[in-house]
Amino acid sequence: MYLIVSMTGYGRAQTALPTHKLLVEMRSVNHRFAEVVVRLPREWMELEERVRKLVQAEIARGRVEVYITVTTSAAANAIGVEVDRDLLARALRLIHEVSVASEVDFEPPSIGDLLAIPGLFRTREDDLLSVQEVEEPLFATVKTALSQLLGIRQAEGKHLTQHLEQRLQELSRVVLLMEQRAPQTVQLLRDKLLERLRQLLQGEVDATRVALEVAIAAERTSVEEEIERLKSHIMQFRKLVESQELAVGRRLDFLLQEMNREVNTIGSKCADLAMTDAVLLAKHGIEQMREQVQNAE
Repeated sequence: MYLIVSMTGYGRAQTALPTHKLLVEMRSVNHRFAEVVVRLPREWMELEERVRKLVQAEIARGRVEVYITVTTSAAANAIGVEVDRDLLARALRLIHEVSVASEVDFEPPSIGDLLAIPGLFRTREDDLLSVQEVEEPLFATVKTALSQLLGIRQAEGKHLTQHLEQRLQELSRVVLLMEQRAPQTVQLLRDKLLERLRQLLQGEVDATRVALEVAIAAERTSVEEEIERLKSHIMQFRKLVESQELAVGRRLDFLLQEMNREVNTIGSKCADLAMTDAVLLAKHGIEQMREQVQNAE
């Protein structure tokens, strides 16, 4: 079972009502914390916080943008134009009152006159559903879109886990090479010191002095502790990847930082060409994993 979840995903769902269509779209991207932004018609603003909490309950990390839009259905468009009869009655009554007060007979208003009255004619698209009408179908649509979003995040998490496991195997092989090479690095150092002392002392070498110099240099360049800590970090990383825990992205990133620190220390201590190559391979692998872990919830 793959429990690493990606922070990127997309969900979409729509619901057809008698006069309107609801569309809910969700998009999630990487973010340090959990952040949910909801955009919906102003008339439904009182539902915003409930939508946000519904999404936040399923998201541990990542920025999720929720877009809720409504359009008029074909059935509503077929109704055509409606007249605000109350507004029309008030307008005609005012014309009559002005005519009586001014003692001037006005011609009946033309269609052009009526069209000039703001809001007299309207389409059903202007009639946005009330909160009570839209609440139940809206949350059902949000849940469907959220389910799709979570499914995509989990599917991406599966691929992410597979990539991490592959990189981890490669890194383990490199660390094994380091562990095998470390004693040879000390031997090479001993040989170099011995040759240098021979040159300085013109062939007469004090064995005790050589042993002391080698011991000091070996202690200074020993990478056994760094390798052991690196192996421990790799083991912890693997346990987290294979665990049943959710939202492990931050801890994985922290372990990779620690791995990188140990590899840098090994590189600074060992001037051996073979060890340097291993260090570069390890740093490259860790960097690749860090890029992938940035997307883990």
